[in-house]
Amino acid sequence: MASLAPDVIILDAAPPGSTGAPPLRLEDAGPPLVDRGLANGRHLVLADGDGRHRLWLREPATDGPLACVIPWDEAFGQRLGAVRRLERHLADDRAAMPEGTRRATAFQQRRLNLLLDIVDALGPQSQPPPSTYEIAARFVYPRMTIGRGAEWKSSSERRRTQRLIKEALELVEMGYLRLLCD
Repeated sequence: MASLAPDVIILDAAPPGSTGAPPLRLEDAGPPLVDRGLANGRHLVLADGDGRHRLWLREPATDGPLACVIPWDEAFGQRLGAVRRLERHLADDRAAMPEGTRRATAFQQRRLNLLLDIVDALGPQSQPPPSTYEIAARFVYPRMTIGRGAEWKSSSERRRTQRLIKEALELVEMGYLRLLCD
């Protein structure tokens, strides 16, 4: 938990008997820039005029109230500020997104998801990393038959896959986790 970025808001099901506020409806916050389901929960990035809101829902979707989990550490004030910003965002007209809000286009979202999938495939694992050909077949060209041997070596598909792998690794080197903190 100590390595968690301070701007990530951790949401969990509220304890039984919690009453008061109506259930948080994330669909009222506008379309997410990023929405990924991972083994440790659902991760979302929402945007408004004040910046981005990074949410980590640790439990599966629930109709009941949610609670914010705020670790008591050196970033407590920053974490509390992130929760207050989200509260302000949800209290405003939820259907209207302020003008000037930077949102990733559908193409940018798909490309970032592709790069993150490549990073995950190349990440530290007990088995050897997949080859360029395997990455191309699995992620870049999943519905296409790719040539083998000399045909693959001289193909534009191979060169594009190599560029995507390079871009994905550069994304890691540049600190891609900062995408969650902007």
